[in-house]
Amino acid sequence: MNQVPASAVFWLMGLPASGKTTLARRLLAHLQPEHHDCGLYDADEQRATGVLRELGWSREDRIATIEALSHAASRHSIGIVTLVTSTPTERQLAADLLGQRLHLIHVGAPEELRYARDALRPSPAYRANPAPDAPELSWTEPEHPVLTLNTTAPVDASVKALCSFADNVLRGGTE
Repeated sequence: MNQVPASAVFWLMGLPASGKTTLARRLLAHLQPEHHDCGLYDADEQRATGVLRELGWSREDRIATIEALSHAASRHSIGIVTLVTSTPTERQLAADLLGQRLHLIHVGAPEELRYARDALRPSPAYRANPAPDAPELSWTEPEHPVLTLNTTAPVDASVKALCSFADNVLRGGTE
Protein backbone atom coordinates (compact mmCIF):
# COMPACT_ATOMS: atom_id res chain seq x y z
CA MET A 1 0.00 0.00 0.00
CA ASN A 2 1.40 3.43 -0.98
CA GLN A 3 1.01 5.98 1.77
CA VAL A 4 0.79 9.70 0.99
CA PRO A 5 3.75 11.48 2.60
CA ALA A 6 2.87 13.61 5.60
CA SER A 7 2.72 17.33 4.90
CA ALA A 8 2.22 20.15 7.39
CA VAL A 9 3.52 23.49 8.58
CA PHE A 10 3.47 23.95 12.34
CA TRP A 11 3.50 27.72 12.95
CA LEU A 12 4.30 28.63 16.57
CA MET A 13 3.15 32.16 17.36
CA GLY A 14 3.37 34.16 20.55
CA LEU A 15 5.04 37.12 22.16
CA PRO A 16 8.85 37.30 22.43
CA ALA A 17 10.34 34.90 25.00
CA SER A 18 7.13 32.89 25.30
CA GLY A 19 9.00 29.67 24.44
CA LYS A 20 8.36 29.32 20.70
CA THR A 21 11.93 28.50 19.70
CA THR A 22 12.51 26.07 22.56
CA LEU A 23 9.36 24.14 21.66
CA ALA A 24 10.12 24.26 17.92
CA ARG A 25 13.58 22.78 18.42
CA ARG A 26 12.18 19.97 20.55
CA LEU A 27 9.46 19.31 17.94
CA LEU A 28 12.08 19.15 15.19
CA ALA A 29 14.18 16.68 17.20
CA HIS A 30 11.05 14.57 17.76
CA LEU A 31 9.99 14.52 14.10
CA GLN A 32 13.31 14.18 12.25
CA PRO A 33 13.98 10.48 12.94
CA GLU A 34 10.78 9.47 11.16
CA HIS A 35 10.24 12.45 8.83
CA HIS A 36 13.55 13.36 7.25
CA ASP A 37 12.35 16.37 5.24
CA CYS A 38 11.76 18.80 8.10
CA GLY A 39 12.77 22.44 8.16
CA LEU A 40 12.79 24.85 11.10
CA TYR A 41 12.55 28.57 10.38
CA ASP A 42 12.91 30.75 13.46
CA ALA A 43 12.43 34.43 12.60
CA ASP A 44 15.10 35.62 15.05
CA GLU A 45 17.66 33.17 13.70
CA GLN A 46 16.75 34.02 10.10
CA ARG A 47 17.27 37.73 10.85
CA ALA A 48 20.67 36.99 12.42
CA THR A 49 21.90 34.83 9.52
CA GLY A 50 21.06 37.42 6.91
CA VAL A 51 18.03 35.80 5.25
CA LEU A 52 15.75 38.41 6.83
CA ARG A 53 18.48 40.86 7.84
CA GLU A 54 17.01 43.80 5.95
CA LEU A 55 13.54 43.40 7.47
CA GLY A 56 12.36 45.25 10.55
CA TRP A 57 8.99 45.56 12.25
CA SER A 58 7.05 47.84 9.93
CA ARG A 59 3.80 46.46 8.57
CA GLU A 60 5.41 45.94 5.17
CA ASP A 61 8.44 44.19 6.67
CA ARG A 62 6.24 41.93 8.79
CA ILE A 63 4.29 40.93 5.68
CA ALA A 64 7.55 40.24 3.82
CA THR A 65 8.76 38.14 6.77
CA ILE A 66 5.58 36.04 6.77
CA GLU A 67 5.85 35.56 3.01
CA ALA A 68 9.54 34.54 3.21
CA LEU A 69 9.05 32.12 6.11
CA SER A 70 5.94 30.62 4.50
CA HIS A 71 7.84 30.05 1.28
CA ALA A 72 10.82 28.50 3.07
CA ALA A 73 8.66 26.20 5.21
CA SER A 74 6.57 25.10 2.23
CA ARG A 75 9.66 23.65 0.54
CA HIS A 76 9.67 20.84 3.12
CA SER A 77 7.22 18.04 3.79
CA ILE A 78 7.15 19.33 7.35
CA GLY A 79 7.90 22.95 8.11
CA ILE A 80 8.16 24.53 11.52
CA VAL A 81 8.01 28.32 11.85
CA THR A 82 8.40 30.53 14.91
CA LEU A 83 7.23 34.10 14.53
CA VAL A 84 5.32 36.49 16.80
CA THR A 85 2.54 36.84 14.18
CA SER A 86 0.81 39.62 16.12
CA THR A 87 -2.46 40.30 14.38
CA PRO A 88 -5.38 38.47 12.80
CA THR A 89 -4.33 39.96 9.44
CA GLU A 90 -0.83 38.46 9.74
CA ARG A 91 -2.27 35.07 10.71
CA GLN A 92 -4.68 35.19 7.78
CA LEU A 93 -1.79 35.94 5.41
CA ALA A 94 0.00 32.80 6.62
CA ALA A 95 -3.25 30.84 6.16
CA ASP A 96 -3.71 32.22 2.65
CA LEU A 97 -0.14 31.31 1.71
CA LEU A 98 -0.06 27.82 3.24
CA GLY A 99 -3.67 26.69 3.04
CA GLN A 100 -4.61 23.45 4.76
CA ARG A 101 -0.99 22.64 5.55
CA LEU A 102 -0.95 25.42 8.18
CA HIS A 103 -1.47 24.64 11.87
CA LEU A 104 -1.36 27.85 13.97
CA ILE A 105 -0.19 27.07 17.49
CA HIS A 106 -0.31 29.73 20.21
CA VAL A 107 2.56 29.67 22.70
CA GLY A 108 1.94 31.81 25.76
CA ALA A 109 3.53 32.77 29.03
CA PRO A 110 2.80 35.54 31.54
CA GLU A 111 4.54 38.87 30.99
CA GLU A 112 6.81 38.60 34.05
CA LEU A 113 8.09 35.19 32.91
CA ARG A 114 8.69 36.41 29.34
CA TYR A 115 10.68 39.41 30.60
CA ALA A 116 12.74 37.21 32.95
CA ARG A 117 13.56 34.80 30.10
CA ASP A 118 14.36 37.65 27.75
CA ALA A 119 16.86 39.13 30.22
CA LEU A 120 18.90 35.90 29.92
CA ARG A 121 19.17 36.07 26.11
CA PRO A 122 22.28 37.47 24.41
CA SER A 123 20.11 39.78 22.27
CA PRO A 124 16.94 40.66 24.14
CA ALA A 125 13.79 40.85 22.03
CA TYR A 126 12.22 43.46 24.26
CA ARG A 127 13.67 46.88 23.75
CA ALA A 128 13.73 49.61 26.40
CA ASN A 129 11.92 51.92 23.96
CA PRO A 130 10.15 49.73 21.41
CA ALA A 131 9.35 51.18 18.03
CA PRO A 132 5.69 52.12 17.53
CA ASP A 133 5.34 49.22 15.10
CA ALA A 134 6.94 46.57 17.34
CA PRO A 135 4.89 43.35 17.23
CA GLU A 136 4.48 43.10 20.99
CA LEU A 137 2.70 46.45 20.95
CA SER A 138 0.14 45.31 18.40
CA TRP A 139 -0.42 41.79 19.81
CA THR A 140 -3.97 40.47 19.56
CA GLU A 141 -4.78 37.17 21.27
CA PRO A 142 -5.53 34.54 18.62
CA GLU A 143 -9.19 33.58 18.40
CA HIS A 144 -8.96 29.99 17.16
CA PRO A 145 -5.49 28.45 17.35
CA VAL A 146 -5.47 24.70 16.76
CA LEU A 147 -3.43 24.30 19.95
CA THR A 148 -2.55 26.59 22.86
CA LEU A 149 0.50 25.88 24.99
CA ASN A 150 1.19 27.70 28.24
CA THR A 151 4.91 27.48 28.91
CA THR A 152 4.50 28.37 32.57
CA ALA A 153 4.16 24.63 33.11
CA PRO A 154 7.29 22.49 32.93
CA VAL A 155 8.60 22.54 29.36
CA ASP A 156 8.29 18.76 29.04
CA ALA A 157 4.49 19.00 29.42
CA SER A 158 4.28 21.54 26.58
CA VAL A 159 6.68 19.50 24.44
CA LYS A 160 4.63 16.35 25.00
CA ALA A 161 1.39 18.12 24.02
CA LEU A 162 2.99 19.65 20.93
CA CYS A 163 4.58 16.40 19.75
CA SER A 164 1.36 14.47 20.35
CA PHE A 165 -0.58 17.06 18.34
CA ALA A 166 1.96 16.93 15.48
CA ASP A 167 1.97 13.12 15.43
CA ASN A 168 -1.82 13.12 15.22
CA VAL A 169 -1.83 15.64 12.34
CA LEU A 170 0.82 13.69 10.45
CA ARG A 171 -1.13 10.44 10.86
CA GLY A 172 -4.08 12.19 9.23
CA GLY A 173 -6.02 12.71 12.43
CA THR A 174 -8.29 15.63 13.04
CA GLU A 175 -7.11 18.64 14.99
